[in-house]
Amino acid sequence: MANAQFNTKLINILKDILFRLHHSESSESIQEEFNQHFKHVSDVEILLIVYELKSGDNGITSEDVMKLFNIYTEIYGHSITDFHVPESHHPGHPVQIFKDENKALQSVLHRINNLIESIDQNQQSLQNENMIERLKEEMSLFGQFYNHYNRKEKLFFPILERYGHYTPARIMWGDDDRIRNLYKGTKKMMERLPDLEFKYIKKTYDLFESKFKKMIFEEEAFLLPIVLSIFNEDDWLAIAKESDAFGYCFVEPEEEWVPKRKSFINDGNKEIHNTADADINMKHIPFGGGYLTIQEANNILNHMPLEITFVDKYGFFKYFNERMESSEMMFVRTPSSIGRNVVNCHPPKSFKKVMKLIHDLQSKKRSSESMWFKKKDRYIHITYKGVFDEDGEYLGILEYVQDIQPFLDLPREVKKELSKLDI
Repeated sequence: MANAQFNTKLINILKDILFRLHHSESSESIQEEFNQHFKHVSDVEILLIVYELKSGDNGITSEDVMKLFNIYTEIYGHSITDFHVPESHHPGHPVQIFKDENKALQSVLHRINNLIESIDQNQQSLQNENMIERLKEEMSLFGQFYNHYNRKEKLFFPILERYGHYTPARIMWGDDDRIRNLYKGTKKMMERLPDLEFKYIKKTYDLFESKFKKMIFEEEAFLLPIVLSIFNEDDWLAIAKESDAFGYCFVEPEEEWVPKRKSFINDGNKEIHNTADADINMKHIPFGGGYLTIQEANNILNHMPLEITFVDKYGFFKYFNERMESSEMMFVRTPSSIGRNVVNCHPPKSFKKVMKLIHDLQSKKRSSESMWFKKKDRYIHITYKGVFDEDGEYLGILEYVQDIQPFLDLPREVKKELSKLDI
């Protein structure tokens, strides 16, 4: 059955089954009905429906989902979350790294919990500077989960969207942002110890921990099974190649994952293609006030002291220059995002701002928009500019990002002298 996740009747049947499980109806009475309606529906479509139902305001809990999964296993003899993909257990495969990171994160949570419980049971320990410092250090260390979330949002989600599945990415990214905010709030409160009353810190931490563990469940019960079912080997290779740009969370791959695959490229054809590419690259094309080859133009763009991004008139992320490794960029860009709608490149909370900026630049209400922010020890300046051809037709949006710290570091005398130059 195709597109079951858009079948309103099936969605309502599954919602009703989950409600009945929520109210402790026996699994025996549900098995036959589930099999009747879903025996021809793929596992991944069931997961997509359940995830959306669980994420809505339906009162469906993780426990209800596990009951449904158990029913599925009883009927069909295997887990709905089991998708066998060759080599996905390799220590360098993105899926295995993702799972290992979640285990490491749970270990750190366990250590934080022990410290929280010890302090809560014995308020005198608030005077123990060593214990307070250990709690602050563990909480700061836990911040590595940002790398885990960034890889998920910037590498997994674009490919998921490419296959036409937008809803899981938007829901999960929104939840990720809420978890980040809870983490920042909890960490900030912990930094005020021992001056802040501990019960407030414990209450905030408990909420953060609950939401974080819920996300681990959703990643392993929904996200990983869904992407394992959908992604092909080339998708996983792209993720593996681009993961370094975002960093890892406690667990770095001990060895590179190199899949066992055969090459289907004929060496003779490859030589012909390479010759044709070389000819195209060396052909002179009119640019501005002169002529450049594609090779020259590409290298000029890559040598400019700016990070350049171009979004076309349809809103698709089309180009970025490669002046340095992705991990060194001020705004990390990787090939996986090419072709992604620019709105989906930003967190859901930014949707209205992004749409407003696109509208204003396209309609010429604003010719450009600039802003700056501080990143570690650098000041970063970013500009968005509408691009139009000689006939005034809108072509897209150019974004350029520059590290302006070197200009701020110039001695006052040098700045003064430069301003007097007759150029």
